[in-house]
Amino acid sequence: MSATTKRSEPGPAVRDLVRLSDTWAGRPDLFEAFLAGYGRPLTAAEQARLVIDAALDSVSGIAYGAAHGDPELVERGRRTLARLRAEHRAALSPTGDAP
Repeated sequence: MSATTKRSEPGPAVRDLVRLSDTWAGRPDLFEAFLAGYGRPLTAAEQARLVIDAALDSVSGIAYGAAHGDPELVERGRRTLARLRAEHRAALSPTGDAP
């Protein structure tokens, strides 16, 4: 059983996008292709929830990966946290670039 399966639980549909979002990070073309297949853009509430769930999933993944000897899970969690932080900084920057 994979770490992803072991950590699965019921939740809102946007939660399923958390792990997918790692695939399209830095690739807006992949995100747009996903949305085309999904059939609609994410709502503002879904976008906000995706950020929150990605942060929570990252921390959970780091803790689980460290406790169970899964360095790939730890790295994915760290990479996602770094991406979220950079996106947050870019959103606060007057030029739209991360400082």
